[in-house]
Amino acid sequence: MHNPPQPRRNDGLEALLRDAHAALDRGDVQSGRETSQRVLKAAEGLSNPRYEAKALLCLAHCDRMLSRYRRAHRASQRAAHQFQLLGDTSGEVMALTTHAIVSVTLGRNEEALEAALLSVRLSQFLDNDEHSVLSYNALGVAYYWSNGFDKADQALQTAIQIAESAEPTLSTFQPRVNLWWTEVVRIFHERHYVGAFPALDQLRIRREAIIARIAHGDAGHASPGTHITTEAVLQFGLCLEQIWHGRIGQARLDVEVLAQWAARYQTVTWLSALESWVRAEIAWAQRDWATAIPQVARMIEIAVEVEHEQLACLGHLLASQLHGAQGRHGQALDELRRLRLREQLIRTDGLETREKVIEWQVDLRQRQQHVQLLEITSRQLEKLSLEDTLTGIPNRRNFELYAGELLRGSAERGLPPCVALIDVDKFKQINDTFSHQVGDEVLKRIAQILRSYVREDDMAARLAGDEFVIVFKSVELHIARQVCERIVGAVRVFDWSSIAAGLQASISVGVAAAEPGDTLETLTHRSDAAMYRHKKQHA
Repeated sequence: MHNPPQPRRNDGLEALLRDAHAALDRGDVQSGRETSQRVLKAAEGLSNPRYEAKALLCLAHCDRMLSRYRRAHRASQRAAHQFQLLGDTSGEVMALTTHAIVSVTLGRNEEALEAALLSVRLSQFLDNDEHSVLSYNALGVAYYWSNGFDKADQALQTAIQIAESAEPTLSTFQPRVNLWWTEVVRIFHERHYVGAFPALDQLRIRREAIIARIAHGDAGHASPGTHITTEAVLQFGLCLEQIWHGRIGQARLDVEVLAQWAARYQTVTWLSALESWVRAEIAWAQRDWATAIPQVARMIEIAVEVEHEQLACLGHLLASQLHGAQGRHGQALDELRRLRLREQLIRTDGLETREKVIEWQVDLRQRQQHVQLLEITSRQLEKLSLEDTLTGIPNRRNFELYAGELLRGSAERGLPPCVALIDVDKFKQINDTFSHQVGDEVLKRIAQILRSYVREDDMAARLAGDEFVIVFKSVELHIARQVCERIVGAVRVFDWSSIAAGLQASISVGVAAAEPGDTLETLTHRSDAAMYRHKKQHA
């Protein structure tokens, strides 16, 4: 079989990712997954971590739609980690929202809430309403599957408010679907724990709000009538309402439509579990226990097969209710024990994931420490490249950079810079008489004196050997000369005998002010000439 050539450039990878997302939008999930895999392999081959992360996130979406939640969990987790390493907060938020929804589907509620809350916090740094909507939507999903219905409502309503106040306004479709799901799960649990149906008005209102959004062209990123999951879920909701209102005949017709939508993926997904749930509810309403019990068993079996642990747990609760309705309380307790065992297995399974997360966090910290070490080393190297190693004051390169910058901007400041060249008198004689070690001490002390007499914006630097220079940023020439005279005096009166008995040291200084058209070379040449005149006068 001929394999298509792998893309070799970023634009090729980007084009393939667009193809993958387009396939998802039209419901061709398997094609989208295959294309995402191509992008991932190509990005790994090119050592392109950004497109690895993007491909992993797309794969997570595909696997989530195919009800392969463990694969989606691994992909979204890897994507979030990769985006974090890249410093791509936007990508990390997108990956975390997906990871939160996938995690809670697997029953890992704490992990889901952690991911969702982190995505909400990170989205606040982005000033991006779309990311905030996605984050609060994911938080709502994590809360309602964790039975935190009030908090789920609050998070989803926040998502809707942000979407409606955005400029331009954003879709509220997905948060509204999840508001409806919150009500479905709440009613299911209340029926189980209270033993009777609560009011169903809110369920109808929320479903009708979703249908109204579709009628107005707001179906999220999918075109009306083409999003398989959306159509199937809405049909499921309609079926439940018909059953819970006693309209069993209509529910029987509606469940066949649900089955048709569930079959569109051409593989077993969580939508098939919803179909069995509805059929079990229909049979329960008619007290057809021979049908109800197998259907709820099939619901659990499918949920386990597609790794939708939340539906599997609901299936155990539904089975317990069915046995209880028949007066079979022992079997009802058995189902609750199975539920507890499943929850324990979920927690155990989640521990391995948390260990992996800790490994990644340690790896991230090590990488961050490595980056910080590189930054510190870079700063140290930069400092060394601009600093004289003997005296600790700026070196020739630093002087040339600073003085050159001052000359280029001197016209804007009014007063020109002045440069003073400094030479240690008879320095060779000091080295020959007292040793090079003493000579080095002389240079260090002179550097200290120079630094103590210059302003913050001025610079004292060592050029080479016994040559120093002072750059006065913006000063009149006569003021610069006065400062230099004080420096000459300070060097002359310094107690040099504290370094070596009989030691004496002095300096010669020449000062020149920058003139129009001056280069650093012409300016220092005039300073140098002035310094030699000073040296001859005091010889």
